Amino acid sequence: MLSFIIYYIAHHPNVKKKMLEEIDSIFQDDKMRTINKDDFYNLKYCEAIVKETARILPIVHFNTRYIDKPSEIAGYQWPADTLFLANIQAIHNNDDYWEKPNKFNPDRWMDENFEPKKNSFIMFGGGLRLCPGRKLAMIELVCLIALLFRKYEINLVDMNSPIKVKCDGGILVSCVELLVEIKPRN
Repeated sequence: MLSFIIYYIAHHPNVKKKMLEEIDSIFQDDKMRTINKDDFYNLKYCEAIVKETARILPIVHFNTRYIDKPSEIAGYQWPADTLFLANIQAIHNNDDYWEKPNKFNPDRWMDENFEPKKNSFIMFGGGLRLCPGRKLAMIELVCLIALLFRKYEINLVDMNSPIKVKCDGGILVSCVELLVEIKPRN
């Protein structure tokens, strides 16, 4: 996920600028201070970047659901023991749910009145099987972005190189290669 985040930040200088402004406003010039709870809650744009990256390129492309009794779903009758395969990437990039779905736009998450349509954002699954570690994962990603980008300038070696991904077992997506240049920030 971090590789995908770095890739999208590098390709959107306006996003990188806003993110750095947020990080710098919170930490000032202190590149060593630990991140506390208040810092995390103030890193709203960093959180928006994480969510938007997960929407554009979800780590899990497919999710399954199983029904144990006959049910009517989407106007169709389904027998018991039916297994459904939900295409998360298709849902996250559907223009019925998202305005300009193919555009990387963390600002969509910054509107305090914004709420994704029901079942249109499945970063951590949903329903009874919602990931129990979702809050910890979000804290880790947001804080990692802040830790890295407040200390280092991170750029892609080749801006024209597409992101290289693989899909393990047809479900889990990971970055195969992302060449970056890292140097201390002034």
